[in-house]
Amino acid sequence: MKMKPVKTNIILIVTVLGLFMPISVQAQFLKKLKKNVENKIAKKASEKTDELLNGNGEKTSVPDAKPGPASDNTISQSETADKRDPVAVNDQNVLRFKAPSKDFRDVVIQSYKGLPRYGDVYFLRGTTEPTMNKAYEALLELKFLEDLFKDMDQSKLTTYNYTNNDLKSKNSNNAQHHLLMLAKDVLSDEKLQEYFCDSEAKAPCNFNNSVGERTIVPSWGGTRNNEFAQNRSYTKFIKSHYGTLQAWSNSFYEDGTQIAYFVARGAVAEKYDFKNKGYWIRSIFSIGGDFILHNSNFLAYSENEKTLKNYSKKVFFPVEPTAAKAYNLIERSPVFVVFKVKVTPNLTSQTHIAWEFELEDTKMEFYKDGLLSQKMGESDIRTIKFKD
Repeated sequence: MKMKPVKTNIILIVTVLGLFMPISVQAQFLKKLKKNVENKIAKKASEKTDELLNGNGEKTSVPDAKPGPASDNTISQSETADKRDPVAVNDQNVLRFKAPSKDFRDVVIQSYKGLPRYGDVYFLRGTTEPTMNKAYEALLELKFLEDLFKDMDQSKLTTYNYTNNDLKSKNSNNAQHHLLMLAKDVLSDEKLQEYFCDSEAKAPCNFNNSVGERTIVPSWGGTRNNEFAQNRSYTKFIKSHYGTLQAWSNSFYEDGTQIAYFVARGAVAEKYDFKNKGYWIRSIFSIGGDFILHNSNFLAYSENEKTLKNYSKKVFFPVEPTAAKAYNLIERSPVFVVFKVKVTPNLTSQTHIAWEFELEDTKMEFYKDGLLSQKMGESDIRTIKFKD
């Protein structure tokens, strides 16, 4: 005859004994048994929770993040600005190029992932930090327009008569005007008063508009001063600060090139394409700003790059229907496309630089907003779709 398992026998014995117990004893016994069962359940549940929170035990799938505002401006090690540059990055998506001395102001431009942001830039008064794009570009021109500044007369101001063909005088006059505009933007408030305000003025000159931006400075030494006072102001600046400015400009584009991000602005061309699951974007490169870079100077090599440069073509941006519903894009909604590029100066004349750029990466990032805080997705230019 088979023997029943020991565990079963114990349960039967406990059950039989329980039948002969007094009612009060039975109640206490059942209450204790219930408590033990509840403790075991609670313990098991606690262990299961610990497994899930600590990543142990059974793996579960994580749902896709909901579309919407998300920051994608984390600076990776491979994408940080050149450590040799006198530049600081802060959390407001700007690069701050440190002034060489207290006589100058830091130059600030917008950034993306720790590198300069060119093309379409975003400024909202009271929200984004004010930038100095003109000063930044003028410093680059001071570095690369060498032939122009070689002709600059450093001993006196040049008056150029446009009726003659004296190229050296023309270059000197242009270079001095360029230096005047650069000094206006980068000099400290104290030095601005020294070089551009009449020394006999009863009150300090005002070089800022109603929102605190620097206004145009018409002349060295002040507008009311004669040509002798203007020349004294100019030559003093040349002697005291021109060399410092040249050295500062040489700290930019150290190897003659710059890795940056080019932001192009397009627009939704039509309603959501349910067949292909995405939106068609038109007018990339043809609308929006062109700080430093313009689409006409895009060096397109592959067939897809050449097609992209043709702004009459529409570009396909893939996005799932659920995400598209959350983004709520409609026809003509702006879309911002980000490219990582390599920028090289091309001197087309003694006074002009064409900033040429080529793709450093084939990735295209799509954003809903100009601040680049609401990333919607990515595409690869090697496989992207186009249509007329």
